[in-house]
Amino acid sequence: MFERIKNLIGSTFRITQKGEEFILRENDFGTIHLDTSAIRRIVEHAKISGVHEIKNVSVDKPSEEVPLNIRLSLTIDHDLSAPKIGEALRDEIKRELYQLFGISDATFDIRVTHITNEVPEKNRRRVR
Repeated sequence: MFERIKNLIGSTFRITQKGEEFILRENDFGTIHLDTSAIRRIVEHAKISGVHEIKNVSVDKPSEEVPLNIRLSLTIDHDLSAPKIGEALRDEIKRELYQLFGISDATFDIRVTHITNEVPEKNRRRVR
């Protein structure tokens, strides 16, 4: 019974990680702040063929000396090159960050933590 209550509460109330704000742009007209949780959501929703799951996303806010740092873990398909998948994901995230926020400098720490064992089924023809 407690497990059912725990599952109900866990799916109803989502625990979110609090982000940190940093200054994105500052000019004579004002200041634009960006929260790291917004970047985390962009990273979590990136779509790349061969990536099953993106998790453990951590974003370190940039400073004048250090650029934006993004760390994440991946689950990928079997028989794929982890460096190529990581590179494609990094390029996709960089493109999104530049288009949405104008961020062009970011460093990445991408770790492949799991490779799926699921083999895609081939379409078979029926012989009658």
